[in-house]
Amino acid sequence: MSHRRRSFAASPIAALALAVAMSASALAPGGARAQTPAEPTGPVQLTGMRTWVAPAGTRLVLEFSAEVVPVAPDSGAGPQLVVAVPVPGITAAAGVPASLAVNDSAVTSVQAIYDASGVRFWVKLAPGATFKVVTVPPGDDQRFRIVVEVSRPGAQAAEDRRLASIAAAKKKNRTRLVVIDAGHGGEDMGARGYGAAEKNVTLSIARQLADALNGIPGVKSMLTRDRDFFIPLHERYKIAEKAHADMFISIHCNSSRRRGHGSGTEVYFLSLKGASDQADKDLADIENAADLVGGVAPQAEDDMVNVLYEVRRSSMLERSQLLAETLLDHMAADRRVDARGIKQAGFAVLKSVEFPSVLVETAFINNPQEVKLLKDPGFQQRMAQQLATGVKAYFAKAGVTLSPDSDDSAGSGSR
Repeated sequence: MSHRRRSFAASPIAALALAVAMSASALAPGGARAQTPAEPTGPVQLTGMRTWVAPAGTRLVLEFSAEVVPVAPDSGAGPQLVVAVPVPGITAAAGVPASLAVNDSAVTSVQAIYDASGVRFWVKLAPGATFKVVTVPPGDDQRFRIVVEVSRPGAQAAEDRRLASIAAAKKKNRTRLVVIDAGHGGEDMGARGYGAAEKNVTLSIARQLADALNGIPGVKSMLTRDRDFFIPLHERYKIAEKAHADMFISIHCNSSRRRGHGSGTEVYFLSLKGASDQADKDLADIENAADLVGGVAPQAEDDMVNVLYEVRRSSMLERSQLLAETLLDHMAADRRVDARGIKQAGFAVLKSVEFPSVLVETAFINNPQEVKLLKDPGFQQRMAQQLATGVKAYFAKAGVTLSPDSDDSAGSGSR
């Protein structure tokens, strides 16, 4: 439980204060958002109120110009949730809505009610929904946020059934399943440069890679996300494990701390002993911070890094290295982007021992020349095709049979 939150019992009288309702089209990130988290020079402001809809539920993000102390339960269930911010004089920044009409199967609506004591957010929940409330400290270009995670009733069970169905179809049709992970998503924008956001570029390339892989006989693909929502890092590879994947490829865009510097593409596989060099460690630290951006508490190391898995893990790391080498060989065919080599770092998303896993840094999003390529649909398609060809070549090198008799309905899927 956060030491900054206290229990709060709301009065239903406050529900009479309804503000102007927003249309459902405003939900995909709505509200105002400041570009940089500058220190406030006046009263505290609500700088953003937005929702993100995912298969498991809905995420409500309340963003502020300064750190505040919310009064709300940590978790629970019921028809509504009230999050109070007792800061006298708090106001909404220009463009921030007073209410959101969500109307999905997790959240019905959100209303911000201001009075002399501060502001209260009334979150009306769908029947059976449960919620968690966390605070996220400011960092880099992110302001202080209160994140309300509302789980849709039965969503996890339905997702487990979907993944089990994909695994069963894969076994029945003797296909090889490649899970493609589009890095970042939702509240986690990833790296940005020259008008491009990493989360959008990675999703576009991932979709095209999925299509290219589905065109290879004996291979099927599945996306960890097929639209703009956040997934915690450990859940990404667990999705692949539940579907009994044969391979996991996480797509990202590189970025340098120095604007305009850095170029080329590189492929990483997991290191358990530290990164190849300081720059690789810095990159892994940035990517591993995605959970913090999304409001997920730090995860303890789980059983897969236990010494009992040492033999299996070593074998999988060897396969991951072969996969990384093969993919980069094919990506290097595009002379517009230099190949920076195969590297190792402690990326949290690569920690499964069930299949070879790699993280592809496609190009530098803060490089003015390379960001033009990353935003170009033609480049994205060529990158996807090169990766697909590399996947097929890897299976051949690893002695993995691709059955030409596979049924086309073999359970490709997205989330």
